[in-house]
Amino acid sequence: MRELGIGWIGAHSPQAKGRIERFFGTAQDRLVKGLRLVGADSREAAQTYLEEEYLPQWNQTFTVLPAGSTDAHRPLRAEHELAAILSLVEEGIVASDYTLRYEGKIYQIARSDIRPGLRGGRVQVEQRLDGSMAVKFRQYRLSVAECQPQPKTPLPPKRVVAPKAGPKVVHNWMKDFHLQKSPPMGMILPRTTGGGSPTFFGG
Repeated sequence: MRELGIGWIGAHSPQAKGRIERFFGTAQDRLVKGLRLVGADSREAAQTYLEEEYLPQWNQTFTVLPAGSTDAHRPLRAEHELAAILSLVEEGIVASDYTLRYEGKIYQIARSDIRPGLRGGRVQVEQRLDGSMAVKFRQYRLSVAECQPQPKTPLPPKRVVAPKAGPKVVHNWMKDFHLQKSPPMGMILPRTTGGGSPTFFGG
């Protein structure tokens, strides 16, 4: 409203709100009954009845001609960009790679539109009524293009490399050690007899 030069006058009294309240009462009474009479059971059917029957009948019955016939509407001036004025404006921050994130998507700013102060700067993102999007930095319009997500490349399987065996170490601590069959225990352990001299038993 400020951009279009429109002043806002609030209705802070019941008398000021009386006209719109009377309209609501009439609409709630006649519109609901009319929808029932035509059997409107969907949004499309209700919209058709509203535009083709109810509103023409309303205008014919309740419209009052103004006291003056002068058209007080003002034309749009050259600086008025109506699509931008009537858009939902949000603020975004430009990343170091000159990209912008908005509603879960990434947009790349055109190289020709890169200006000093843009990196890390704040821009205005305008969501237009027709579904399009526009980006503004200070007084400049920026061309942006949505970045397509890169396909994920599967990682190659990890190759397990067995550790290399070191040189074989030869120990010589058992050198000159030979296992032989030992003689019977009786041949090894001495046994004394009555005379006191040892006697060896063997086979």
